[in-house]
Amino acid sequence: MIINKKSIRELHFTHELWLIEMAYWKEEITVLDKYLAEVTKLYTDNAIRAEVERFQNQFIIQRNFINSLKNDVKAQENLIQKLELDINSKILQQKKSDDEYEIRDKMLTNQKLYVELKESFKKWLSNKL
Repeated sequence: MIINKKSIRELHFTHELWLIEMAYWKEEITVLDKYLAEVTKLYTDNAIRAEVERFQNQFIIQRNFINSLKNDVKAQENLIQKLELDINSKILQQKKSDDEYEIRDKMLTNQKLYVELKESFKKWLSNKL
């Protein structure tokens, strides 16, 4: 696995970047929510309200996923710190590799899904405001 070849310092750096990116996503969702509230004020049509609710639900799902992923990254950081203390532990090294691969996959998948959601919302919003 490629992850096994990454240095501890490189993993710390990657995790720090991910945490910053996730914080940005959460802030951006707050802004998108404000625009969604504006649409709610302008339209009383049930079809539009259903679309608003769909985006609200997607934003909630994104926030929850970001929180979960953030916890996973922090847990991985704790594991790496333990590994640094006991560098000869094969069990910790394997867990680090397995977890890192899984977290990296979740992060990359969410990056793509988040961009798609944001673009979908911006397109929808441009037709409403």
